[in-house]
Parts: sequence; structure tokens; C-alpha cells
Amino acid sequence: MDKNANTRLQQELLFKMVSRFKADELKAGSSLNESSLAQAFEVSRTPVRTVLKHLCERGICKAVPYKGFVLLVDAAEIQAIDNVSSQQSRLDELYLRLLTDLFFGDMETTFSEKELQQRYDANRGEIQQVLRLLENDAIVRRSPGYKWHLDGVLNTLERHTESYRCRLIFEPAGLLEPSWQLDRAAFERCRDKHQQAIANPQSINASQLFHLSAEFHELLAACSGNRFLLGIMQQHNRLRKATDLVSMHLQSSVSKACQRRLDIIELVLDGENQAAAKKLVQLLENDIRVMTRTYNDVMNVTPLQREALIDSIASKSHSFQ
Repeated sequence: MDKNANTRLQQELLFKMVSRFKADELKAGSSLNESSLAQAFEVSRTPVRTVLKHLCERGICKAVPYKGFVLLVDAAEIQAIDNVSSQQSRLDELYLRLLTDLFFGDMETTFSEKELQQRYDANRGEIQQVLRLLENDAIVRRSPGYKWHLDGVLNTLERHTESYRCRLIFEPAGLLEPSWQLDRAAFERCRDKHQQAIANPQSINASQLFHLSAEFHELLAACSGNRFLLGIMQQHNRLRKATDLVSMHLQSSVSKACQRRLDIIELVLDGENQAAAKKLVQLLENDIRVMTRTYNDVMNVTPLQREALIDSIASKSHSFQ
């Protein structure tokens, strides 16, 4: 990627695309579709094409006439690219610290970029990138002038309950939509990840467990064939991230959580959507009970526990997605 053309958007997109390839465990020969990638990362096809061309220059993929791009190596073999990885790790940690401080009410509901620069010893570009992510997640919004306003963190028990009750209405219903279309390959990958987590639970940190959950629920919504259901599910996943990261870090059982989702995945793969919908209701109702019982523990974590959480996630997690 040419230095002059190496914009911040392209840097972020480069890292996110490679991270997605690795998460999906793509193998050499896998097709990389411009339109699908642009839709997945909510950008136009132009930056996607620029990043794919850069990967071609690195020998990671190649352009095939009339067919798009194809991976030349297994995604697992792709090494860190330039200094993007370290930059992204820094942004990951900054994002997590700001999200955590907002969640625990350590900041005013309105704040400026300059205040954040001083608080986190960060430059303006870093703060703007993180705020843009939080704005996309509907967690903060711009106020008149140079201020930002906290808008959407689920930091009360009432808000969390409302979120879960909303999900109880639309998530199981998505499995029964006439437009439902099973993405078998995606569900098989999701099943494999859950089986690996169950087999080796100590290797899964809070961030990885959250992403397993978010991916599962978004996959169900995507297969419903209703883009609005998917959009709502994505928003709920973004809003619950701070709470779930803390609660999962403190006390979640990897094996139990993954097994509940795995049971639903197996039913979906067998075409038993009615049974899967009932299991999904049970899963969400259980989550409500657990959240209600443990919410005070989550909100009363000590500063030392909070720092341990951030260190744990920042050391093992390298993606906002």
C-alpha cells in the first residue's frame, strides 16, 4: 500500500479484513468478494479494492479476471502487516478504557476531545478514531461545538432488562421467518469454534467469549433474511459489550455458555428451527436471570479488578469487531 495512499481508513480496514480472514479460518484458494467485504465493514468498494491490491503486492492474494480476488495462503499464515498491528492494539486498549470509564460512570455525560486527550495521554487522531467507533456503536454522539455526549451505554439494570426483553421478542421469531436461509458453512465454522472453546475453556478470555456470543446471535439474525433484524441485533451487541466483558471476566462459565449455544447450532444445522427457537428463548431467559443476580457484582468491581480486565483483554484481543 503506497505510503501516501495509506489513509487511516485503509489501515483500519486492512487490519480488520486480515483479522476477519483469520477468525473465519480461511484457507488458500478462498474467494474474496469486494461487494461482500464492503457490506461487512460498511464501507464502499474503493477502499476494499485498495486493501486487496495491497495484499496482492504482499503475495497474500491474487486478482483473478472476472472472478475477483483469491487467497494464496491460509489466513493463519498471514503475518502482522507493517506497524498496523501495534497501532491497532493501542487503539483497542484506548477504546476499552474509554468504554469502561463511560460504563462505570467515571466521566461526565458530556466531554470534549481535548479532555480525553489529557485523560488518556493520547493524540487527537487516536481519540477521534475511538470516538468514531463509539459513535457508530450509538454509544456517544456529537454535541454542538467540540463536545461529545454519552448516549447509549447499558449501565442500569432497567436498560439491560429492556434490551433482553426486546431480544426475546425478535430473536426467536427470526428463526421462523419465511425468508430464513441457512448458511451452513458459517454455522459449521461457528460450531467448530464453540467446540474448541468447550474443549479448552481456560484458553478463552472475556473478549473471545463475548465475540463468540455476538457472532452466534448475529449469524442467526443474518440467516433470517431480514436486514432489519440483523441491524437491531448488531446494535444490541454493541450496547451490551461493556457489561458483558466485565461480567464474563468476573464469573462466566465458558463451557456452559458455549454448550447452550452449541445445542441451538446443532438444531439449526438439522433444520429443527422450531426447537431451536424454543431453546433460544430458554437461553435468553437464563441470561436475564443471571444478569439480574449478578448485576450488582459487575457494577461494584474494584479499580484493581477493572485494570486486570483491561490488561487481560488488551493483551489477547486485537479487534473491535
